Amino acid sequence: MANIDTSQAITAAGLTPSYTNVAGGGDRLLYVEGGFIHIKNGAGASTTGTITPVGNTAYGAAKPVKTYTVGATSDLMIPMLPDHVDPADGRIPLAFSPTTTVSVAILRK
Repeated sequence: MANIDTSQAITAAGLTPSYTNVAGGGDRLLYVEGGFIHIKNGAGASTTGTITPVGNTAYGAAKPVKTYTVGATSDLMIPMLPDHVDPADGRIPLAFSPTTTVSVAILRK
C-alpha cells in the first residue's frame, strides 16, 4: 500500500497532469476538498476501483463501499468526498483489480 500525497492544480493556463502507478495492495490518496481522482486504465480490459471508507454513518451503520469500473484503455474522474476519508490520516483508501497499467492523479482547482 502506498500513500499518494501530491495534488495538482488546474490553472487558467491548463494542466498536463502527471500520474502515479497504483500499488498492488491499494493506495491511500490524500484528501483535497473539492478535488478529483483521475484514473487512467491503459490495459485492454476493464479495471475496478474500490473505495472502502472507515467508520460509520451518522446512523451508526458502516459507511458503504463504493466501486468504480474503468473501461479498457479509458479514463474516469471521480470526486473526492468527505465521507470516503479515513479520519485517522486524512486519506481515501482506493484499491484496483487488476492493477496493470492503471495510474491515478489527484486534481484540484
